[in-house]
Amino acid sequence: MPHNSQTATAERPELHPVKRAQAPIRTLIVDDEPFARQRLRELCADEPGVEVVGECEHGNEAVRQIAALRPDLVLLDVQMRGVNGFDVLERLTEHAPLIVFVTAYEEYASDAFDVDAVDYLVKPFDRARFRQAIERVRQRMADESGRELRSGIATAVRDAMQEASSGAASPVKRIVADKDDRIVFIDPADIDCIEANRNYICIRVAKENYRLRCTMQQAEQMLDRSRFLRIHRSIIINTLKIKEMERWFHGEYVITLFNGQRFTSGRAYRQQIQTHLRNGIK
Repeated sequence: MPHNSQTATAERPELHPVKRAQAPIRTLIVDDEPFARQRLRELCADEPGVEVVGECEHGNEAVRQIAALRPDLVLLDVQMRGVNGFDVLERLTEHAPLIVFVTAYEEYASDAFDVDAVDYLVKPFDRARFRQAIERVRQRMADESGRELRSGIATAVRDAMQEASSGAASPVKRIVADKDDRIVFIDPADIDCIEANRNYICIRVAKENYRLRCTMQQAEQMLDRSRFLRIHRSIIINTLKIKEMERWFHGEYVITLFNGQRFTSGRAYRQQIQTHLRNGIK
């Protein structure tokens, strides 16, 4: 019988107790300085399980290579000729790799974490600091479902936007949310409505729904209040997407959007809806 048990294990390798080798971290290096790229290649070569799949010296090339190679990790310089590191991320439409920024400029650190960079390496840095960044990448990649990773990105963006809103006179120009394994940059003008969903908000854009981990109060702070109106504790609408409003009982309204969605306003929001109507939709 022991012989048969061993044979069954050999025929079905997925049941074998020996752990599978972890897939390499496929890494793209993006830096406009040849010496910097060489240094990163050497550091990657010394890290077990890190495979350099390509190099780029400017941002436009990086966008193309990320789409073509679909790397797990991009070691990304911030300041490059033409298109900077943040522009690269903004142009990504399909594949969203993990990002470790590598730069000589400390002042971009807060912006880096707006897009949930795994780490931010300020030149010059030593081997130990680089190894720490790679370990953080491994921890991110260890998330089997990937959903918590995307939620983490949304959380980081939420916190950054909340902080920015508290000291800024104008609303955010974009909202960064997630859908499946994609990171999506949303123009607030395209939003039809926002609905609360437990610890998240659901952002409706045409037929698509995107998710962001934040509260409704934090969502309000991101938006232009002359265009967005909270009509219920769990609903914010883009007033330019309203098709019609029908007066209902006790000062409530039934609001229909151009996309066909209908909402009934909350009684507690009657005053601000009426104020908005008096001011008019400009």
